[in-house]
Amino acid sequence: MKKILACAILCASLCAQEEEVPSTPAAPATLSPWLTGPLIAPIGNIVGWGDFEIESYVYCTTNTGTYSSTWQAESETNFLSFNPQFVTFWGISSWADITMTPQFFVQTTKNQTSTQFGDLPLGFDFQLYPSTNPDYYPGIKFTIQETFPTGNFQRLDPNKLLTDESGQGTFATKFNMLLYKVYHLSGVHFISLTLSGGYTINMPTEVHGFNTYGGGYGTKGRVLPGNIAQGIFSFELTLTQNWALAMDTVYTHTDRTQFFGTLGTTSTGAPATVGTPSQEQLSFSPAIEYNFSANFGIIIGAWVSAIGRNSEVFRSGVINVDYTY
Repeated sequence: MKKILACAILCASLCAQEEEVPSTPAAPATLSPWLTGPLIAPIGNIVGWGDFEIESYVYCTTNTGTYSSTWQAESETNFLSFNPQFVTFWGISSWADITMTPQFFVQTTKNQTSTQFGDLPLGFDFQLYPSTNPDYYPGIKFTIQETFPTGNFQRLDPNKLLTDESGQGTFATKFNMLLYKVYHLSGVHFISLTLSGGYTINMPTEVHGFNTYGGGYGTKGRVLPGNIAQGIFSFELTLTQNWALAMDTVYTHTDRTQFFGTLGTTSTGAPATVGTPSQEQLSFSPAIEYNFSANFGIIIGAWVSAIGRNSEVFRSGVINVDYTY
């Protein structure tokens, strides 16, 4: 009987000790950055099955001149373009989405103004390797996009001074490979890195009269638009959970555009020109963003040309409101 009583007392003592030991607190959830994505580079991940995302861009651009064949900036009359774009994404699987970008233009110069619908890009994104894996390797996304020539590109009104031009008139196929990764620095500070390389193949198109590629009265022929190679390096740096800084560096090369047919004449009777030599351009896009949540944010910045050859000198103000559902 004494042995049984002793065992009962010992068990009660052990149970009391176990109750006094405090439980281990649960580990805090991993902090995730809130990011809208930089202004110019494509977003780094696909939108998953059942999700929807819209990026409402507005570009307000002033073309102030051109870069010569010797990389010198030459001033011209300002040409102002207001270009809203609605970049939409629909998740169609866990590794692919579909995108569409309706857009329009309001353009003005020398008291001439015109409003036109733009070309329509439609594409597919494929996530080849996820950026969310707990390693240092970046995610890999591949994109194929077809641009349909829904904009105005030929038989332009010479009195409108190209304000009624809003498209390229060609079916353009773009292939893009993108590397993307978010790295945790400390606390609420994260940095996202994006490296994007794309190549666009433009199909030949028929042109008449004044057109996107030049022309004049009586112009009629076939244009072979130059293909385009583009590289983009971007980063975003979070300052707080809500605020972040972003920067895009963009390099673009465009092949020579050729024309075969009747050149036509200008308003002065001189032979018209159609086509352009090859082009180069380097531009930058600094921006600041505010994210209300992981699914809703706004980014505002500038996009400016720094140097170029046979290309435009431009200054743009850009705003993007990003929402994921």
